[in-house]
Amino acid sequence: MDGITKFKIFFTAAITAAGTWLGTIWHYFAFALAAMIIDYITGIMAGRINEGLQSGKAFKGLEKKIGMLLFLFLGFLIDGAFNYFIGAGFPFEAPFHLPIGPLVSAWVFIAEAISVCENIERLGAPIPKVITNLLKKSKSNIYEED
Repeated sequence: MDGITKFKIFFTAAITAAGTWLGTIWHYFAFALAAMIIDYITGIMAGRINEGLQSGKAFKGLEKKIGMLLFLFLGFLIDGAFNYFIGAGFPFEAPFHLPIGPLVSAWVFIAEAISVCENIERLGAPIPKVITNLLKKSKSNIYEED
């Protein structure tokens, strides 16, 4: 079996396992992860053109993205824990009625989309202000407190 076939088998198994494990919430992770990958690629391109590629800066960006994915995972753990504890008859109510996981997913996606727009502008391509304004307004709505 050649290397490409082994990679295909591994990739298919990994995607299948992730889909099975994530169940109905896979799309929240997929949107966030896709935005992160696009941001990382456009960030490397913009960095290479404008400042020269710096591996330390690229590695720091990768660490930040891993942290954001862990935070997203934690958001869904919080949702699951509260649903479990309340369903098990624990004598308390959740202090909120908003799913944390989808909210964190929206935050990650919007933050990454803003960063992609900034990277594309650094590459010299114009981004319509209506898009950047919409993303920035969405981000400020997430950070607003009641």
